[in-house]
Amino acid sequence: MFPSDKIKELMGEIEIFLLVFFSTLFILICLLTVYFLICVKLSNFLSYPNKYDREYTHNLDVEKGLIPADMSFLKRETLNITARDGTLIKGDFSYHENQKGIVILAHGYTWTREGALKYGQFLYNDGFSIYIYDERFHGESDFKYVTMGHNESMDVCDIVNYFKNKYGKDVIIGLQGESMGAASVMNSLKYNPDVDFVLEDCGYASLKDLIKHKLKQMKLPSILLIGCNLVLKIKFKYTFKDVEPINSVKNSNVPLLIMHGKDDTLVPVTHALDIYEATKKHSEIHIFNDSEHAKSYENYKNEYEKIAIDFIHRILKEQ
Repeated sequence: MFPSDKIKELMGEIEIFLLVFFSTLFILICLLTVYFLICVKLSNFLSYPNKYDREYTHNLDVEKGLIPADMSFLKRETLNITARDGTLIKGDFSYHENQKGIVILAHGYTWTREGALKYGQFLYNDGFSIYIYDERFHGESDFKYVTMGHNESMDVCDIVNYFKNKYGKDVIIGLQGESMGAASVMNSLKYNPDVDFVLEDCGYASLKDLIKHKLKQMKLPSILLIGCNLVLKIKFKYTFKDVEPINSVKNSNVPLLIMHGKDDTLVPVTHALDIYEATKKHSEIHIFNDSEHAKSYENYKNEYEKIAIDFIHRILKEQ
């Protein structure tokens, strides 16, 4: 074989290598592009949910019989509170003339402050003033997106500080939350707010575990968690690590009442069990049979109210 033939053969091999290399690179770039487009779409879906308005959420609970059509006994007064980043949190305060303390109630994902009334009514009837509010990006409150318990947990602390400044550091304050609201109030404990008890209904132990569960339900690979976390960090200024309520309650001594439906498919009951295992020295748990997500109160109204009030009375008596 002449040298020129060897050169031609070598050049041919190089051309084939380059063709394979750039074809593979192109395919990888396409796959990565699709991967991150999916991650962006999922992160946007999480952060910009379709929201319900106050009228709808209020009327739905009236239709279900969870709250009476006439709730004038609460004497709701508009009370808007400015969060540390300037976000205006809009809410209503119902002052009880024989105030035992104040309970701050946080509603769930896509919902409004009206969804907290069903819990607020029995707490008010027991002698507590109540504050219900629209979490940021929900209802009438400000902000551009939701952070699933990150910014929202700091809002809880700002609301607590408002009432401590108004009524004095010795005023009894409790927190109550449902679903994302439950994650928010639990997650707030990492900032050590001066509160006396927490009631949480169907909250998630960690946002990462929740999203992993949702991906499994959607038959999508868990490797998407990496890209989603990156998008959340770059675009929405937080990561999964910032929303781990289980660690916040684990490292706090604030008494915690855990309520969860056994048949919850949105936030599996394993989240409640994991939270209890991490906090059982200062927590109490109740699992309600035949109850889907946020349906425990609806299905077991009288029992639910008794459990919550008995828990609060016991905690305050011990204190």
